[in-house]
Amino acid sequence: MIDYILGFCILTAFFLLGSFLHRLGLPIPGGVLGLLLFYLAMQFKLLKMKWVERTADLLLHHMVLLFLPLTVGLMEMGAILSKHALAITASLLVSLASVLLTTGLLGKWLLPELPEPDATQTDSEALLEKSR
Repeated sequence: MIDYILGFCILTAFFLLGSFLHRLGLPIPGGVLGLLLFYLAMQFKLLKMKWVERTADLLLHHMVLLFLPLTVGLMEMGAILSKHALAITASLLVSLASVLLTTGLLGKWLLPELPEPDATQTDSEALLEKSR
């Protein structure tokens, strides 16, 4: 039980620290800042995984319940959402297309092209040749 309380306090402290930094003027949301600080603390071995692991597992296990208020709020805003359904759908489609296009172009630009294998080579021979 103490493990859960300690982990929850640590996670909450990082969230609150990120929110505080956001209020000071950093243009990144507080939750994201808290996650970045938590990541850096883990990387620099300031935190041990065992301190937060059980609490994180518990929160992840019950994540659906944590999104329930958001879903209820969206259902209550049904009239507003249906009024702006075309604009919402258009923005979702444009953002989806832009993310797919950007990811594809970045992948093509960053990843090297693989040479075409000879028709007589087997897959394992082509992989062996590529690794040399």
